[in-house]
Amino acid sequence: MNKTKKILALALCFVMCFCFLAGCGGSSGGNDTLVVGYAPFNSKFSQFFSETAYDEDVWKMTALSLLPTDRQGAVLLNSKDGEVVSYNGTDYTYNGLANCEITEKKDGSVVYDFTLRDDVKFSDGEPVTVDDVIFSMYAFADPTYSGTTTFFALPIKGLAEYRAGVESRAKLILATKREGYKENEYFTQEQYDAYWIAFDEGGAAFAQSIADYCISAGYNEEGDSVAKCAANWGFTLKDDATAADFFAEIVKKYGYDMAAIDGEKASDGIGTFIDTALGDKADEINAGVQTGKSADNIEGIEKTGDNSLRVTLTKVDAAAIYQLAVYVAPLHYYGDKAMYDYDNNKFGFTKGDLSSIKAKTTKPLGAGPYKFVKYESGTVRFEANENYFLGEPKVKYMNFLETQETDKLNGITTGTIDITDPAFSADTVKAIQKANGGELNGDKIQVSTVNNLGYGYIGINSKNVIVGNDRGSEASKNLRKAFATVFAAYRNVAIDSYYGEAASIINYPISDTSWAAPQTTDDGYKVAFSQDVKGKDIYTSDMKAEDRYAAALKAALGYFEAAGYTVKDGKITAAPKGAKMEYEAMIPADGTGDHPTFMVFSESSKALEKIGMKLLVRDLANGSELWDKLEAGQVDIWAAAWGATPDPDMYQVYFSGMNGMKAGGSNYHYEINDMKLNKLILDARASFDTTYRKSVYKACLDIIVDWAVEVPVYQRQNAIVFNPQKINMDTVTPDITTFYNWYSEIEKLEMK
Repeated sequence: MNKTKKILALALCFVMCFCFLAGCGGSSGGNDTLVVGYAPFNSKFSQFFSETAYDEDVWKMTALSLLPTDRQGAVLLNSKDGEVVSYNGTDYTYNGLANCEITEKKDGSVVYDFTLRDDVKFSDGEPVTVDDVIFSMYAFADPTYSGTTTFFALPIKGLAEYRAGVESRAKLILATKREGYKENEYFTQEQYDAYWIAFDEGGAAFAQSIADYCISAGYNEEGDSVAKCAANWGFTLKDDATAADFFAEIVKKYGYDMAAIDGEKASDGIGTFIDTALGDKADEINAGVQTGKSADNIEGIEKTGDNSLRVTLTKVDAAAIYQLAVYVAPLHYYGDKAMYDYDNNKFGFTKGDLSSIKAKTTKPLGAGPYKFVKYESGTVRFEANENYFLGEPKVKYMNFLETQETDKLNGITTGTIDITDPAFSADTVKAIQKANGGELNGDKIQVSTVNNLGYGYIGINSKNVIVGNDRGSEASKNLRKAFATVFAAYRNVAIDSYYGEAASIINYPISDTSWAAPQTTDDGYKVAFSQDVKGKDIYTSDMKAEDRYAAALKAALGYFEAAGYTVKDGKITAAPKGAKMEYEAMIPADGTGDHPTFMVFSESSKALEKIGMKLLVRDLANGSELWDKLEAGQVDIWAAAWGATPDPDMYQVYFSGMNGMKAGGSNYHYEINDMKLNKLILDARASFDTTYRKSVYKACLDIIVDWAVEVPVYQRQNAIVFNPQKINMDTVTPDITTFYNWYSEIEKLEMK
C-alpha cells in the first residue's frame, strides 16, 4: 500500500456515493438539473487510465459494462432479456448488455460464451457491437497497458504469448539506468536524451507535488520549504534543497524502479509527470517495440458471430468474471475503425501504441445513462443520453460539484446540493438529527446507509512479534494472542466513541459486505480473541466493562506465560529468546489521536503496563510513514483499514507462495506463512461453487485468527444523503446496497 493507496483509502470512504450533477446552468439547478456534492477530480475520466475513485465515477456515468451486478455484488449472466433476482424478499429485474454461458472443460479450461443485444447504442448513436468488446479487451491486454485494471493478468489462453516480446521504449531506456547511450535497434540517441531530460523535469514536478500536498494537508508546521516538506515524507535534505534535489533523493533510495518511486506519490504517478515533460514525444517514447517473439492475436479471445464472442481461460479462476465483464469502449471513438480487421489480427490500434486511447482520457464516451459535456471550474457537467438502452434519464442535466467535506451537509440544508456523501461519523449523525428536529430521516435530510466495502483492523507483523525464529510456532502465536486479546477488549468503547451507531464491531478479518463473511448464526462463530490459552471463554454475560478489561488482561498474562515469558507476582519480568519487553504500535492519527482505533491502543498500553509489557503508541502526523515502514518490515503493530472487492479472494493479502506461485502483493504486512492456508486459498480460487468457497474461506479465517496477525476491529457505514425537498424520494433506487448504489437506476430518478 503506497501513498496514493492511502489517499485512495480516504476516497474509499465515499466510493459508494458516486455523485452526479448537471448541465448548462449554474451549480445549483432547477428541476432539470441534479447537483451532487463531490470530492476533487484528477481529470483522468477514462475506464483505461483513471486512478482515483472520483474520476472513475465520472466515466462510469457514461459507460456500460458487458455484464451488470446485482445488489449482493454478484455478476449476472442472463440479464440480456432481463434477469430476476430476489433481495430482502423482493424480486428485482436487472437488464444488461449480454448473457454469458460458462462451461468447464475436462482439460481444466473454462469457456465463457457471451451473446450481446443488438439494439444498444453509444451516446453518439453508433451501435454497440462485439467488435467494440474485442477492441476493449485488446486495449486492456496490450503489452504497454499501464492502467490499474488487471485484465492482462487473467489466465486467458494465448494472452501471455501475445504480450511477450514487446516492450515500451520508455522502459527500455529506463533499463539503461542512465549509464550512457549505446546504439541499438529500439531507440535513438535523440529519444534517449529526450527521455532523461523529461525524467529530471518530470521528477522535479513529481517531488514538488509531494511538497504541495504536505502544505495543503497541513503537514508543514515547521515550514513550507521543500526540505521541511520532504522531512514529512521521511527524507532528510539541506535547508535550501530544491524539488530536483528532493527527487534525486527519491531516486537514490529506489533506483529506477518506477513502481517503488510511485510509492511516494501524493497525486499523479511519476509516469504522468514524465509524459507531461515529454510533450509531443510522449506517444513516440511510450510506444511498444518488438524485442522478441510475439503472437499476433490472443488465442483465447474469439469472435464467434455478429453478436457473440468466446473467451477461454486455461484454468478456473472464480473471480475472473469481474474482469471479463469489461466496460465496453466504442472502437470508433477510442480507436480507429480503419485499423480493425479481426480476420487479419487488427484490433483498432497498433499493438504497443495506446496513444489514441490516451488522447481521450479527459473526454469519456460510452453507452451509459449520461453524456459527458465538460469539466471546468470544479464542476463535471453531464447531459442525459437519449440513446440509453433503458430509457433516457428523467433528469436532463447532472453536475458533479467539487465540495469540501465541511460544506457537504450545509449544501443539502441550503438547497445548493441535492445529493452528497459526508463522512458518517458520530458528529455527522448529530448534525443531521439537529437539522431534522431529532430524527436521522426527516423533511430536511434523508439518509441511506450502507456498509463500507472494507473494514478497520489492527495488524501484527509475525516476523517482528515472534518468539525464537519460528513465526508459526505456538509460542509466537501465543505472544501475538496476548496483545490481540487486550486489543479486542477495548474495541467496543473505542468504536462507539468515534462512530456511535455508524459502525459495528466485527470478529473475523473480512468485510461484512462479503457473502463469505461468517454470520453470528453460523456454527462455530466466535467473538475474536475471547478465549484464554486453555480455550475457555474469558467473559461472562453479566460482566461489566471494567470486569471485562480485567479478565482480558488476566488472559493476556496467561498467553505471555505460555509464550515463554517469565511471570512473577502477576507481571512478566523477562522475555524468551527473540521476544521483547517492549513493542511499538503505529497509527496514522494525524498526530492528534484522530483515528477510530486510537483509543484501543492508548487504553491497551495502560493496561499492558500493569503486567510489565510496554506498548509504545506512535501517532503519525503523516500516515505515509506507516506504509514506508510496513514495506521495509519495520512495524511491529499498526492500525489501518483494508479496502475490499465483491469477490473475497484472499490471495493478495495472505498467500505466502506455493508451487512456484509468488506471494500476494500485500503479504509483507503480516508475513504470514502457512502452507495449509495457501492451499485453501488456491482451492477456493479454483471453484465456482459459492457454498463450498464460503466453507473454505471460513477455514482460512480461522487460520488467520489463530496466527493472531490481524485483529478485526470495525465495519463502518457510508451515508448517502438526499435533499427530499428537491428530489422525489419515491423514484430513488430501492434497496440501495454496497454494490448497488443510488445511481444504479439513475434513469428513473425525478426531481420535484
